[in-house]
Amino acid sequence: MMKNDLYCIGGLAVDILLEIPRFPLPNEKLVVQFAGYQPGGLVANAACSAARLGLKTSWFGLVGDDAHSRMLLDVFSSFGVHTSEVVIKENSPSDFTVILLQPDGERTILVVPVLPSPPPLTLNVKNALQNTHVAYTVPYQRDWFLEFAELVHSCNGKVALDVEGCLDQYNTDIETVLKHADIVFCSKDGLQIFSHKNQVADGAARILSLGSEMVIATFGEKGARLFTQSTHYSTPAFDVPLVDTTGAGDCFHAACIYGLLSRWDLQRCLDFSSAAAALVVQKLGAREGLPTFDEVKIFLSTNQKRRLENNELYD
Repeated sequence: MMKNDLYCIGGLAVDILLEIPRFPLPNEKLVVQFAGYQPGGLVANAACSAARLGLKTSWFGLVGDDAHSRMLLDVFSSFGVHTSEVVIKENSPSDFTVILLQPDGERTILVVPVLPSPPPLTLNVKNALQNTHVAYTVPYQRDWFLEFAELVHSCNGKVALDVEGCLDQYNTDIETVLKHADIVFCSKDGLQIFSHKNQVADGAARILSLGSEMVIATFGEKGARLFTQSTHYSTPAFDVPLVDTTGAGDCFHAACIYGLLSRWDLQRCLDFSSAAAALVVQKLGAREGLPTFDEVKIFLSTNQKRRLENNELYD
């Protein structure tokens, strides 16, 4: 079996996009615009981004047998993501989200999990996890995650974990899970869960104390920071036209993994990832703007000075 650069599990959904003029008031009926169905899900978006950048990438999980399932799998194929181990759940819809897009490009995501979670670790998946450089997922239930991490680590692979603010949906022992993760990606909300003082460095230090090698925190227009036990790095965001921020963080994670697998220095990883995310936010939907390696390289060479002036990173 040829080794994967990146093996992704779970985190797939159909995105139902709605353009809203503003948030509705309680008990109000508000007319909004339907902007379409698109493939989404934080882990699946990262898989497509990694493949577009050039990594040998596979995705595994459950999909329903509804009208959207073929679209989800076809889009994976169009990006070059391998899905040979996918399990189709009969008589079930696929997971979906409702994304509310505001005129300024910011969005709110309503997550609607339908399928059983987490995905089963079949024999083929177990073999694949022992043949990957990095395995990427979300903090599923403790026992599942411990088996997953043990399989990855048994052949010297790295476990990458996406930790967001809505941890309750996974019903997990997060501190035990974090002890077995090597690379931890956090949104601002995810990081604040671990910070009693509401400070970035405090939350990152708590995660690192559990055993992770690095914590990478993204803050949208406020840029991103990377922490290790001995040092930290930061990168500002690029000043670009904002259409939709959906999927920007997922692309950032994939680009960072690309840099780490390429053995770049950590500052270069962050700058490259920031540029990749800047290309995503200029398009509608999570995957429409996913860039190739050459597109990110060209963007970096011509936009290094276009950083947001108000980009003061969180303390």
